[in-house]
Amino acid sequence: MSFFKHFIPLKAKVWVTLDKPQFAEGEQVTGKVSASAEDYIQAQEVRIEARVFQNYEEMVWVTLPNNQRVQQREHRQDTLFSHDARISGPSDFGKGPQRDFPFQVGIPTFRATRAGGTIQYSVKGVIAVKGRPDVTGATNLTFTQAPVGYPQMQPGMQPVGYGPQQPGYGYGQPQYGPAPGYGAPGPGYGPQQGYPPQGYGPQGYGAPQQGYGVPPQQHQQAPPGPQVRCKYCQSMMAQSASACPTCGAHQ
Repeated sequence: MSFFKHFIPLKAKVWVTLDKPQFAEGEQVTGKVSASAEDYIQAQEVRIEARVFQNYEEMVWVTLPNNQRVQQREHRQDTLFSHDARISGPSDFGKGPQRDFPFQVGIPTFRATRAGGTIQYSVKGVIAVKGRPDVTGATNLTFTQAPVGYPQMQPGMQPVGYGPQQPGYGYGQPQYGPAPGYGAPGPGYGPQQGYPPQGYGPQGYGAPQQGYGVPPQQHQQAPPGPQVRCKYCQSMMAQSASACPTCGAHQ
């Protein structure tokens, strides 16, 4: 009779209560394992078992009683994560008020890797009893994506255009409102002579302009000989020259 006693369940109950219905990704899962018993139990330990499963269906071949082989869908479950954590050492249980054991466990989050697969997160409370079936109680939980906040700027790295600004148009000191007219000097750029009209002639695109502290270039006189026009600024240049003396473009 003592042999069969090993298979008789104990008159006890275990359940898991979570501190909240959902947890953010990367957050510790917290709660408590509660237990009540009618039998006297000498437990070896109380532990929490964290598991992550992937559930999916798969087509398999099966043999019917008439020896005919057919395909059918069967449920499959893969264990992606498994961790056991002791939350109490040896303890005695008996008739009386329920006992609670707080726990905290970390569970990573996963994404389904199989078509139609779903991820299941589970925590199970276990009262381990030597020579008798363990008393267990489990519950599922869900994770939500962690909120993404705006990046915080460090002091001294404030974006240009925010906070009080000083009048002027120097670097790092933008100003909203009426801008000084062309030719007016502005802090940060040094004395200016304004912006000359742009064109496609000798002072077209690519040529340094007055007004930025750069002295005007002295145009070199083209050496005598056959003359051609630059492909970029259309200035006249020597046919044998490899670069335009006006805009510097390679020919």
